[in-house]
Amino acid sequence: MSAPAINPFVWADYFETGFDDVDGQHHKLVDFINALAGRAISGVPIRPDELSHSLDGLARYAVHHFATEEALMERAGLDPRHIGAHRKAHADFVTQVEAMRGTADPMGALPGLYNFVTSWLSFHILDTDQSMARQLRAVAAGASPAQAFVADQAQSRDPGSTALIAAVRSLLGLVAERNKELQNINASLEARVAERTAALTAANRDLLAAQRRLHEADRLAVVGQLAAGVAHEINNPLGFITANLRTLHQYARRLLALTEEAGRLAEAGGQGGAWKALRGAADLDYVAADLPGLLEESTGGLQRVGDIVQVLQGLASPGPLEFAPVPMAQLLDGVVAATADSRQPGQVLERDYGTLPVLEVNAALLSSALEALLHNAAQALGSGPGRIILRAREHGGELVIEVEDNGCGMDEATCARVFEPFFTTRPVGQGRGLGLSSAYRFVASHGGRIVVRSRLGRGTCFRVTLPLERPR
Repeated sequence: MSAPAINPFVWADYFETGFDDVDGQHHKLVDFINALAGRAISGVPIRPDELSHSLDGLARYAVHHFATEEALMERAGLDPRHIGAHRKAHADFVTQVEAMRGTADPMGALPGLYNFVTSWLSFHILDTDQSMARQLRAVAAGASPAQAFVADQAQSRDPGSTALIAAVRSLLGLVAERNKELQNINASLEARVAERTAALTAANRDLLAAQRRLHEADRLAVVGQLAAGVAHEINNPLGFITANLRTLHQYARRLLALTEEAGRLAEAGGQGGAWKALRGAADLDYVAADLPGLLEESTGGLQRVGDIVQVLQGLASPGPLEFAPVPMAQLLDGVVAATADSRQPGQVLERDYGTLPVLEVNAALLSSALEALLHNAAQALGSGPGRIILRAREHGGELVIEVEDNGCGMDEATCARVFEPFFTTRPVGQGRGLGLSSAYRFVASHGGRIVVRSRLGRGTCFRVTLPLERPR
C-alpha cells in the first residue's frame, strides 16, 4: 500500500479573488509548490536538467499568469500607481526565477525555490492580488480608478489576513534560518569528513610505507642469511687460490728469466738455431708477453671476488657500529669531493644546503651511502652534460638529504627493485648491483630511511631521512 500524498500547502477560501482565470492559475501554482515539497521530502536528489525544467515551467506560468492579471487591470483602467507597483512585483518574480538558474548545487536550490514560491503565493495573493480584486470590483461598481485606489489604500486590512501574512512571513523566516543552519552543519560535516578522510589516507599511506619497509627488511634479512653461507663457502677457496696465484706469479717470472738465460747459453754453445726453432714451435715469445697480463687479470678478478665477499659479509652481519658527532655540512662536502672523478665534463653538481646540524653518525658508512647515490646520479647522466642537485634541510625533527639528477630516469619496475642486492641496469661487468643495496642498509643502520622517485626520461631523486636524535 503506497504512502498517502503530502500537500504542505492547502488552498483556503481567503485566497480567492473572485476572478476565475486568476484563481485557477493560482491553483496551478499551489500544485507546483506541493510537487516541489514532495520532491524535497523524498530525499531524492534533483538533477540539473530537472531543476532547469521546473524553472522553465515556472517561467512559462509567470508569463501567462502575469499577462492575465495585467490585461484585467488595463481593461478596467485601474490607477497607474497600482498597475506600476503590480507590474514591478511581477518583474521581480521573473528576475528571482532567472537568478536560480545559476546555482552550482541543484539539490541545495530546491528548498530555496520552495520557500520563494510559497512566500510569493502567500504575500502576493493575500496582499497585492486581493488589492487588485477590490479595486476591480469598486471600478465595476462605478468608482473612478483613482477613487478605488485611494479607498483601498485607506481601508484597514482584514485582521485575519494581516495576522496570516505576518505568521507566514515569520514561519518562512524561521525555515530559512533553519535551512541556513543545516547548510552550515552540512558544510561543517563535509569539512570534518574531508579532514578525517585525509587523515585516514595519510595513515594508510604511512602503513603501506611501513609494510614496504618491513618487507624490504625481511628480504634483506633473507639475503643476509644467504650471503653469510655463500661468503663462508667462498672465503676458504678464495684464500688459497689467491695465495697460489701469487706463488704462480713468482714461478712465472723465474721461468721466463730461465728461458732467457737458456737462449743465451744456446747461442754461446752454437745451438742458437735449434733453440730458435724450439722457441718458435712453443710460441714462447707470445707466452712470455701474454703470461704477466693473464696473471694480473686473474689477480684483479680474485680481488673483485674478495670485495664481493666482503660486502656479503657486511650484509650478513654488519657488526656493532661506532658513532661520533659529525658536522653534516662537512660530511656532505667530503662526499662531493670524493665523487668528483665520477662526473663527466659538463655535468654540474649544485649544493643546496647551508648550516646543518651535528649528528651522531658512523661517518664512513653514511659517506659511503651518499657516495653511492652521487655515483648513481652521475651514471644516470651518461657521458653528456647534466645537472645533479645535492640538497639538505631540517624538517620535522629529521634531516632530509636529497640527491636529484635530470638523467635517464627509471620506470616503476626498476624503482621497485633498485635496492635489491646484485640488481643493476648496467651492462654485465660494469656494475655489481651492491651500491644502492649497501646504501639502503647503511642508512637503515642509522635509524633512517631512503626512498626513490623517478620518471623515465625525466630524472631521479633519492631522499635520505635521518633522525636528528639517534635511536638508542
